Amino acid sequence: MDPLEIYGVRIPPMAANIHQACYQCFKLQAPDSALQKCSACKRVSYCSTACQKANWSRHKGICKAFKAIELRFAPEIATLTRLDTKEDGTPLDSDPVKLTQCLNQIAVMMMSGLEDILGRKIDIPERNLVGWEPRCLACGRSDTVLRMEAALKGLATPEASLKPCPNCKLSFYCSEVHWALVNDKHSNAPWSGEDGPSQCDANRGCQQDIRFELIMSGANQGEFMWAPERTAAQWKSLKDIAWTEFRPYLVEADLPIPPEALDQMLHSATEGLSMPMTILWALENLYNNETWTKKETLVIDILGAASKELQFSKIFEEILHRLPDVKKLILNFISPELATLTEPKSFSINMDTCPECTQRRRRRTQAHYPQEYHTFIQEKSGHKPDLAVAFNSGASQENGASWLQTMEILVERGTPTLFTAYNQTEAAEEAEMLRSVGAHLHPQLGPGKNQWGSEILRTEPNTVTGFYAVNGWLAGGFPAGTE
Repeated sequence: MDPLEIYGVRIPPMAANIHQACYQCFKLQAPDSALQKCSACKRVSYCSTACQKANWSRHKGICKAFKAIELRFAPEIATLTRLDTKEDGTPLDSDPVKLTQCLNQIAVMMMSGLEDILGRKIDIPERNLVGWEPRCLACGRSDTVLRMEAALKGLATPEASLKPCPNCKLSFYCSEVHWALVNDKHSNAPWSGEDGPSQCDANRGCQQDIRFELIMSGANQGEFMWAPERTAAQWKSLKDIAWTEFRPYLVEADLPIPPEALDQMLHSATEGLSMPMTILWALENLYNNETWTKKETLVIDILGAASKELQFSKIFEEILHRLPDVKKLILNFISPELATLTEPKSFSINMDTCPECTQRRRRRTQAHYPQEYHTFIQEKSGHKPDLAVAFNSGASQENGASWLQTMEILVERGTPTLFTAYNQTEAAEEAEMLRSVGAHLHPQLGPGKNQWGSEILRTEPNTVTGFYAVNGWLAGGFPAGTE
């Protein structure tokens, strides 16, 4: 399988969405050479004519749709961008919330327009071309918008074009005037508004992660995943440890990597490990004693399971490795999305385990239920998991009514539960949803940052500021009998 393929859909890396890697072979742009943009839509770039030809059968439909979008929506989008700027093109104010709202309106308009033209839902790579299209850090204009504005003025070419920040190359500006407005904040102010790196420094970390991902995909490794194969002698609390606890095990793994790459590997490994470690953190906080660590069978319901959970499913064995008294781990993946990712019918499978777990007859079972959780639980009235967890549910962003039904039934049944989120805004919104159905949130489980969230930051789509991380925030957790 293609190392960057997710269940039949080939996913170009972030760099390919911003014209810094070939959209076909994913080769990063070399300092001494330039990629060539598609002459029709100008939304993707290639390192050679051969790559462009190889990608054409896949690209031609969306290419024509992007061209049609520029003609169809130019007046509406130009009106939206003018609302936020003065006559000389400088922003009316520096309110990032207003700018993000404007950019989200444009993105929604473009994506719905693309689906209307294509007569189908756009897939993940197509959505990513809209979400991560380079935009001016000051005014939010993209090269697409600049072309639309030029066409409305009767100009053959745009009056400006985007240039990347010379240091991070992940933020952009459309003019020297706009760069002067944002450069200092971009380069020096903590991006989160608190202590921490600037947006420029965080962007450079993103670039390093992008390069590592491409190196691993070139080695046919796909997205990097690792967990130690040791089994702990006894359960150890997570309250006084951090990700650095894994570093000695990574050294002992004797992987064929230079010592200077160890920190980057550990950094990348947190992406997958964040799921089992967050589960263990929730269990430790939601139970008053350690009896859960000595259960023969541990049952975890994973709500809204999607491609990320399936890709990293073997990493859940870390739960067994930290709980030596548990003999069987049952993971119930429950989500309507599974119908298209795996099979439309429910099934269960015994997963392979490490040699030590196999020798000790410790098992990990994975069951798939392609349905909403509140439907699943109504069919299994006696089902009582030790924990229900929803990773990065997006409950406040999509399918809110359905998620509220699920939250309500979790509270009614007194099921120990945890919801995580990509960012602070989603965590706060989902915490309010949980409270609205009667959940009493545990103070250690949100809303707030997750100490076991992924360390990999990614730039937020459809905006020019902000980052998100897999399980980066805890939206809220509540113990049994929360009503």
